[in-house]
Amino acid sequence: MSLKIEELKNSQIDLNRPVILYDSPDYKVAWVGSAEEFIFRCNAYLISSGGINILIDPGGIQHFPQVKDRVSKLIGNPANVTHIITHHQDPDVIGSLPEWLKINPEITIITTPRTKVLIPYYGFDRENVNWLDVSPLDDTIIDIGSSSTLIFLSAPFLHFPDAFVTYDAKSKILFSGDIFAAIQKNWELIVTDMEKHKKEMMYFHVYYMASQKALKYFVSKVKPFDIKAIVPQHGSIIPEEFIEDAFDFLSGLKCGIDLLYEESPVRSIMDEIFGES
Repeated sequence: MSLKIEELKNSQIDLNRPVILYDSPDYKVAWVGSAEEFIFRCNAYLISSGGINILIDPGGIQHFPQVKDRVSKLIGNPANVTHIITHHQDPDVIGSLPEWLKINPEITIITTPRTKVLIPYYGFDRENVNWLDVSPLDDTIIDIGSSSTLIFLSAPFLHFPDAFVTYDAKSKILFSGDIFAAIQKNWELIVTDMEKHKKEMMYFHVYYMASQKALKYFVSKVKPFDIKAIVPQHGSIIPEEFIEDAFDFLSGLKCGIDLLYEESPVRSIMDEIFGES
């Protein structure tokens, strides 16, 4: 059994197919899309354990065909998806949900109560859906077989009041939603240059995250976990060697309301990353 991320850093990756991030007998974690030429690109992930297939933040409606195709390559019939985790309600995260419910109306949607209020507005009957509510008390844990559990941790105001993240105890991967996300001109699946990546994370976080206080609180919560990789919904996967650096960076980053009454560093960073070279 092994985490594949170190191997992937030095190999040619076919992004038209699912990319296995963790592989052991009867347990897999994979990146399943999406590939797009857009700086605000989205990632979706799939955890498979026996007959349980959990799709994480499947993306917008335009991502549905390619995410479905990659999922099918792993589990055959896409109706075999049993759960969908939505870390918050934005269209880039979950706009494709009605399509997944058409394929399998029995899917269980795992999300927080405030998100649960909003996502039916994408166009489905909330009364005929299986829900699993994630508690803000950090005590929602599910057993998914193969001696693994998923632990759901609240991340208030990062950037939604009831946002949360998912920690996979077997692969030791943190599915971080929009936290640790990046806006990148030249996307790569896995971070290779952390100094460059911190600038790309800054551009995202200063606009979308509530405050440095919220980031510091979140980092202090997840730091004690044994995390081997951080996989965000936007941008590149952060491998183990850069995780401590990523924690320190976010803990010290002023963002959101911190910048309302002082000059933001974003313009100079933006010019450096996206300006003409």
